[in-house]
Amino acid sequence: MADLRDQVVEDRGIIKKIQLLFPGYHGYRINEDLRDADVILKDELYKKMLDVIAKLKTGESSLVSAGQFKGLEAIGALRSRMQTAAEDVKHHSAGYSGISAPIKVDAKKISALYDLDMKIFDQIQSLQRGVSDFVSKCASGSIDQSKLQEIDAVISSITDLNNSRENLLYGGV
Repeated sequence: MADLRDQVVEDRGIIKKIQLLFPGYHGYRINEDLRDADVILKDELYKKMLDVIAKLKTGESSLVSAGQFKGLEAIGALRSRMQTAAEDVKHHSAGYSGISAPIKVDAKKISALYDLDMKIFDQIQSLQRGVSDFVSKCASGSIDQSKLQEIDAVISSITDLNNSRENLLYGGV
């Protein structure tokens, strides 16, 4: 995935470019552009996770069509965890960098948030592969429990990465 931070900088309009000329706005504009890039990335992560959830539903449908009902509860629970993780990624703090923010979040921290979200992106790619493998087995009417465990481990990793956001931003404040 291309670095969205560069794309946001390239897409600055005239007002944003003028803001960069004023000392009071320069840092604010840079931080807000970084934050915007992170928000765009989080939206993309959310969409990718929703695609994975839809693919998992396809696997469930294949199992039901094959008359294989054992294990559907575990898949449903996994899908629920995936949905919760997706919502958490989408709605988690982006680090306000306003002019008079109560806790200052500088460009370095906001950029670190973006890097954290790129780690989540890598985990989502692993999730996509795992779910694809799982769904292909479901098409034959069988449930691969080891794949379910692998998928669950990736979801846990995504959740852990996302939960580290507050500490990265505020250092436990």
